[in-house]
Amino acid sequence: MKTMLGGQGLTVTSLMRQAAAYNADRIAVIHGSQRITFRQAWHRGVQMANWLLGLGLSPGDRVGVLEDNSIEAQDFFLGSAIAGIVRVPLYARNAIESHAHMLSHTGCRAVIVAATYRDEIRQVAPLVATLEHILIRDETYEASLSSCSAVDPMIAIAPEDWCIIRHTGGTTGKAKGVAYSHRSWLAAGRDWFYNFPPMQAGEFVYMLDRFPMAAVICIPQPG
Repeated sequence: MKTMLGGQGLTVTSLMRQAAAYNADRIAVIHGSQRITFRQAWHRGVQMANWLLGLGLSPGDRVGVLEDNSIEAQDFFLGSAIAGIVRVPLYARNAIESHAHMLSHTGCRAVIVAATYRDEIRQVAPLVATLEHILIRDETYEASLSSCSAVDPMIAIAPEDWCIIRHTGGTTGKAKGVAYSHRSWLAAGRDWFYNFPPMQAGEFVYMLDRFPMAAVICIPQPG
């Protein structure tokens, strides 16, 4: 994957960029008493993308994430797509060995973790040879994010580029990584959305606690 201005074809990133422009002042995410608009969400996502790139990560690199649903979870959801980083969601109920396996066999260079799981991920780190960076969302997180550039890096991303690697349940052995390109992830989101009743821009989708944000794409249409 080359680092260039722009990018051609329909991708998760291009759709999110379009949604942020057309729905700038609509509410994008609600968590508890917190609400952020599409404009604010995109702004935070761009800052996260620049944080990741500033660590020396490159488009196409894999980055793990261990978190619960939160406002901060959307930062990496957007930021990874903007930076061309491949997300590798971990699952809070898994054992240390499972985390290590998922990070190792996907070659993750970094992992982002909610403060709740910091001790857990510190036990995992020595088991993952490729791991170079651990980003913990602690009390310094907001200040660190705010210090990052809010200029869109405009990484060129193709529909065939990987977007996310999710893992199977591992019922017949170790969990296996399943890679989705931007094209296939959008297709999966479209098919999943067909199960919803008809919705209009401005309506909300409720997500159960601990239902991973990695599994959801909801992008209002312009209007």
